[in-house]
Amino acid sequence: MLPVVGAHDRERFVVCAYALAPPENADAVTAQWKASVDEFTELAALDDRAAAEVIAADDLDLLIDLMGHSSYARPGILRYKPARVIATHLGYHGAVGLAQVDFKITDRYADTIASAAWQLEAPLPLPVCVLPLRRIAPSDEQVLTRSALGIPADSVVFGAFVGPRKLSPRCIELWQRILAAVPSAVLAFSPPDDRERSAIERRATGFGLSGNRMVHIPYRRDDLPFNRARYAIVDIALDSMPYTGGDTTAVALDAGVPVVTRVGVRHAERMTYSILMHLSLTQTIAETDDDYVALAVRLALDSAFRNEIREAIARAMADPAVTNPRRYARALENAYVAALAATAPSGN
Repeated sequence: MLPVVGAHDRERFVVCAYALAPPENADAVTAQWKASVDEFTELAALDDRAAAEVIAADDLDLLIDLMGHSSYARPGILRYKPARVIATHLGYHGAVGLAQVDFKITDRYADTIASAAWQLEAPLPLPVCVLPLRRIAPSDEQVLTRSALGIPADSVVFGAFVGPRKLSPRCIELWQRILAAVPSAVLAFSPPDDRERSAIERRATGFGLSGNRMVHIPYRRDDLPFNRARYAIVDIALDSMPYTGGDTTAVALDAGVPVVTRVGVRHAERMTYSILMHLSLTQTIAETDDDYVALAVRLALDSAFRNEIREAIARAMADPAVTNPRRYARALENAYVAALAATAPSGN
C-alpha cells in the first residue's frame, strides 16, 4: 500500500496513519510510511478504548482497517466506532465481523454478490484488482541457481512459497497427485528461517508428502530484489487452498511464472482468481480439484503450453496501467467518496 498512499491527492485528502505494531518492529519501511502521510501515530502502548479516543480526536471522515484478524490486529479499537465511516481493506481476505465496520473494500471477482449475505460489512468494490500490483527488478546473485541449490537441471520445479498454516490436508493431497504424475518434479518452498522450514516439513510430511520431493530456496527478509530472483528457479507456482495467495501470486506473476489456482466461493478462495481475471490470464484457473491437478500436470509436461502462458503473463505485466499506484489510488479515492455518500445522513 505504500506507493498507493504516496499517490493520494493531497488537495482532496489528508492521510493519517495509525501504527498497531510495537515500536521495536519499526524499520526502513516504517520511516517511508512516516514520510508518506500527513500524520503518523503510534497506538501499540494504548488499550483499545484509549487508542479509539486518540483516533476519534482526529475527527476522521473515514478509517481504513488494514489488519483484519492478522498479526497485531486490534479489532477491539474498531468496536468503539472512532470514525464516522469504517472500512476494512487488504491485510486479511475475510470479513472483520463487527457491525461497526461499514464496508469491506473488494472487487467484482474477489467477492461475489452472495458475499453480502454472510458478512456484516457491505461490499465496496473497486474497478481494479483489490490487491495493488507492483514490479520489482530481481537481483542477479549467483546463489539463486539450480546448480548452487542442488536441484537437477532437468527437474520441473513447482513453487509453493507459503507458510505452514496454508498447507491444508486437501492442498497437500492435490500436490501429491501432481508430483505422482510428474516423476521429475520437485516442490520448492522458501521459508524465512529454520523454524518455519521445520514446521513446513513436519506438516507436509505429516500429511503424506514425501520429503525427497521437497526442496528449499533461500529467502531474505526485507530484500525484495533477492526474493523476486527466487522465481527464476521455478517453472510453475501452485496456489494454496482454501486460503489462496495474494502477494505470493503477484510476485510470481511479476517474475513471469504461471500460477495454477483453484477458485472457490469466498474471498479467501478467490484472491489469486481475482488477480488473474484482472490480467486476463484465465488459462490457469481451475473450477474443480481435478482440473487444478490436470492444469498443473499439463504445464509441467507441455513446454509449449507453459511458454504460451509465460508470454501472456509478460504481455499483461508490461501494461504500465496494471502496476500504476496513481491509477489504484484514484480508484480507491472514488470508493471512499462513494462510501461517505452512502452513509451520509439524509439532507447532507
